[in-house]
Amino acid sequence: MYETNFHKAATAQDAAALLAKTDDGKILAGGQTLIPTMKQRLAAPSDLIDLSQAVALRGVTITKRKKNGYNEGRWW
Repeated sequence: MYETNFHKAATAQDAAALLAKTDDGKILAGGQTLIPTMKQRLAAPSDLIDLSQAVALRGVTITKRKKNGYNEGRWW
């Protein structure tokens, strides 16, 4: 894999500040295919920001827009 900096954000504000400082940072929130993609050298972000310690973000859901409505899914 390429050189990547790893950060653990304690809060959402920390994550936003870290992300703003990166060239090509990516958020790790669980259930993603980013790590396997990096192992295949298809992605090479400058920084990874782990949200697992950001307690305030636990249980947050993301709504994905579908053609005929909305589909809700958990972040982790």
